Amino acid sequence: MIDFRYHLVSIIAIFFALAAGIALGAGPLKEGVDQTLTDQTSVLREENQQLRDQVATLEGAADYRDAWVSAVAPQLIDGRLSGRRVVLVALPGADTDQVAAVGETLGQSGATVGATVTIDESWTDAGSAAVLDTLASELVSSGTTLPEGDGYDRGAAVLAGALLEPAAGSVAADSAEAPVEEPTGEPGTEPPPSDSGGDAATAVLAAFTEAELISVEGEAAPEADLAVLVAGPPFEDDDELGRRNGAMVTLTTGFDAAGSGAVAAGPPSAAGETGVLAAIRGDGDAAELVSTVDTASLPSGRIAVVYALEEQAQGGSGHYGAIGTTDGPLPAAAAEQ
Repeated sequence: MIDFRYHLVSIIAIFFALAAGIALGAGPLKEGVDQTLTDQTSVLREENQQLRDQVATLEGAADYRDAWVSAVAPQLIDGRLSGRRVVLVALPGADTDQVAAVGETLGQSGATVGATVTIDESWTDAGSAAVLDTLASELVSSGTTLPEGDGYDRGAAVLAGALLEPAAGSVAADSAEAPVEEPTGEPGTEPPPSDSGGDAATAVLAAFTEAELISVEGEAAPEADLAVLVAGPPFEDDDELGRRNGAMVTLTTGFDAAGSGAVAAGPPSAAGETGVLAAIRGDGDAAELVSTVDTASLPSGRIAVVYALEEQAQGGSGHYGAIGTTDGPLPAAAAEQ
């Protein structure tokens, strides 16, 4: 039977054990533990400094690379797009500085960059398909046939048609160049006024802006023949990612069909698994038509945009950059020159 004496002995034993532990920790063991911690801290501090030095070296090399590419860019792209007029489209989330840098590089290549059109994220909302369908029906030019599909398809076609001139020989060009019937009336009377292409384009942009689907900076020139669409990082809404990316794929193919070609460019994240560029590359039809560049955040990538746009104007297409399976850093024909 366990009595009070047993409990008392147990308690005393516990206190002796605690006292021994404290004594050892404050004495011979303390010095060993302290020395071990000091040595580990010293090693970690040294490794941390080595990593910082490596980062600084890599950043310095990257800065030098970008500065070198920026310095030679004018010689590499001079005259590549002379005589071409390009419309610049900022997709939802696109970095404004990156969009401006792409526009500047296009200008260095000889292209004339007209308006910059920013697509609001609301364009990809579920309810926007009906709004786009209504706008397209109201604003479609006479003689133009709206594409099959949903409101995203038709809205993209009308917006792109207002900003781009159809490529020679295309169905859209044949429709746009159809002869206009002579007005009837008494001899000597003035023909009734008609809307010019510029007025129609202005009306389209005004309507889409009023619907808060886009915003426009600069003067839109309907004679633009090429388009560059700059993407941002992936949409954050995973539940609606498929629809939002699908709407952007439709928009890029709409711009490609309306003119002489289109290039979609963006940072590496845009070519990640859930990015817009990845969605374009993963869509069989879009991948055959629209070119992509996933390094537009770098000077070298912006040069690739120029080469890709030149390739588009010549009827080709490709996918360039550093993420996933691509056709290389830039078009092969450009690399050989």
